[in-house]
Amino acid sequence: MAALFKKYTFEDYKVRKATVEDTEAVIKILRDAAIHLNEKGIVQWEYLRSGNENDEMKRAISDGETYVVESKYGLAATFNLSAKQNEWDMEMWGKRNDHAYYIHRLAVAENARNKQVGKKILAWLDNNILLKDGYIRLDCVANNAVLNDYYRQAGFTFIAYAGEGENRFSLYEKAFLR
Repeated sequence: MAALFKKYTFEDYKVRKATVEDTEAVIKILRDAAIHLNEKGIVQWEYLRSGNENDEMKRAISDGETYVVESKYGLAATFNLSAKQNEWDMEMWGKRNDHAYYIHRLAVAENARNKQVGKKILAWLDNNILLKDGYIRLDCVANNAVLNDYYRQAGFTFIAYAGEGENRFSLYEKAFLR
């Protein structure tokens, strides 16, 4: 299998695919992030707080779609990156046949918060993904103004809204036309 990135490091961080041994740590990072958001009044990732999607997260790890970001202090973050649309992506974006990667569940570990790790991961993706004539896509809760602004500042273009009311999501993409 060809490499997806030019390099797998940035600053003092190393990016690698998650292994089965990382499963509990990845779930903990995601659950802690969901709880943290809820405590800030942001209704997002209820399924992560409840543990209802643990099997899906385990499957994403075994399918090689989950990455972890390590520092000398342990796991600092996790994210999913997939070239194939899952059911959620098709519901949000419609069935697409173009060359795109979809980001899901980007979360920073509690011990790495407030260090701009998420922003650094997105910049690392920009500078290192070996993607030609394609897109990176993501979605987020539409009523989370801070997160929407965060993705715009990271260079993502707002494309559209999907869903309605409390189930309304903002769709973002970044084109890689090289």
